[in-house]
Amino acid sequence: MVGRDNPIGGTREFVVLYDSAQGLADNTALMYNGFRVGQLRNMEMDPQSGKVIAEIEVYSEIKIPKNSGVRIESALLGSTTLKLVPGNSKLFAEDGDTLIPLYTQDVMSMVNEKIAPIASGADSLLTHLNAIIARQSINDAVDQLPVVLASLNKTISEIQGSLAAARPGLTATINNAARFTGNLDQYNKSIEVSLRSLQNATAKLDSVELQKIGRDLKQTAESLSVITRNIEQGKGSLGKLAKDPALYDNLVKTTKNLELLAHDINHYPEKFVPLPWGKSQRKKAKKASENAHPHSDTAR
Repeated sequence: MVGRDNPIGGTREFVVLYDSAQGLADNTALMYNGFRVGQLRNMEMDPQSGKVIAEIEVYSEIKIPKNSGVRIESALLGSTTLKLVPGNSKLFAEDGDTLIPLYTQDVMSMVNEKIAPIASGADSLLTHLNAIIARQSINDAVDQLPVVLASLNKTISEIQGSLAAARPGLTATINNAARFTGNLDQYNKSIEVSLRSLQNATAKLDSVELQKIGRDLKQTAESLSVITRNIEQGKGSLGKLAKDPALYDNLVKTTKNLELLAHDINHYPEKFVPLPWGKSQRKKAKKASENAHPHSDTAR
């Protein structure tokens, strides 16, 4: 009487023809939505068809469609149960009707179905891996590995030897760079002394001569500025400078004369002082200038 909706009410019996009992036993519970609504009363085998005739007693008053089934369910570690699976027919089954047999695959079979493809793939992978390992090229590569490592060690040793041999030269270069950097301060002082000497020399020059020199330098600078501006603006000066050798030679000559003029002002300032009592000094300065650069117009 346990599990009955109406213990004192009537029961209904249905028949299900199974191909296999799959662990069924008398009094196996019939479940529906988690509730026990009946049980297996009797089970016997049909000698003609070999099917298992299961007589199921339903003591619940639920309405069961005619195309409903009863499924055998087996748990992994539990007992076998029956589950009522209602159909969609609008006609309802009556006492003594036959319901549809349904089966649930046992857990071990499902596990085997999942494992079988994995095992097959693993076997195939191992087969391919064995085939790859068995290749002669792989074996040859493994045999050559010690030779390659020995060659690599030799190359590393040669590189280390080259670095050790080049180390003295690198050290000397670094020391020279350090000494040059240390001498920059001394070079700077020499340049300052030269600039002061030039300043003292120009202070002694005749103002008229200096004005003339300044005008000449200004005109030359303006000419150079015009040439540079025309070159930057893409005008014809660049083409002329590139195609006319005479113009290029004149520009080089003018630049050279400016350099020689600056050199004479710095080293022979007496050359530019037209004082009556300084004629001898002017001659000496002009002579020294001509000897220093005899082929230049500035010396004359």
